[in-house]
Amino acid sequence: MRGRQIALAATLILGIILLCYSLYIGAMIGENWFGANAHDQWHMNNYFVIEGQYAYAIFGLATMIIGGLATGIAMTAFLEYKRTRKIMIILSAAFIVAIAMTGLGFNTLDFMLGGFYWTNQTYPPPVQVALIGSVDVWNFYFFFCVVPLWTSGFLIGSASAYFNFIYKPLHAAEEYITKRNLGAMLHPTGGQKVYLAESKVVWRTSGLVQRKFDNIN
Repeated sequence: MRGRQIALAATLILGIILLCYSLYIGAMIGENWFGANAHDQWHMNNYFVIEGQYAYAIFGLATMIIGGLATGIAMTAFLEYKRTRKIMIILSAAFIVAIAMTGLGFNTLDFMLGGFYWTNQTYPPPVQVALIGSVDVWNFYFFFCVVPLWTSGFLIGSASAYFNFIYKPLHAAEEYITKRNLGAMLHPTGGQKVYLAESKVVWRTSGLVQRKFDNIN
């Protein structure tokens, strides 16, 4: 279990680092939306108009993070949970949110930044990156802002979902098995070890706990 703790902590820390870095890059390349053009009216559609600073921060940066977050939660649940109708509905909703938020964030950033960088059809100069050198401005935008922004949400979402819905119940189940006398819980059936898990051991981890017990006995 300690190995899983280290892996979860490392994933969460990496996600937070990427989040801080990508937000810094996003604020840097979109500085006009927080400065001279902060109060410009941005039309999200024909009926919804919002100030540029809020459009960029909420519908650009934040939605990309939410898209990655929802993807991480959905992927963790999809890979680990039993397939029930309720879980499949939750997974479907999470994937829909992930796709919608990711698409909205990417399109908003693309249009809002493109309005600056393609003014008068002038191609912006490349960006100098340490240890890499000259990087095309659109490659810099995509690989140094969009990708880490989405990935940070994905890592944080997957680590948080795994910890709350898989690691904690499994850890509680292992503690339960360790503290109790398993003799009264084991009943040989067809040569296999089977035990009854009480309410403290949630149903979603029953298979994981049984495999864990079989491996150590």
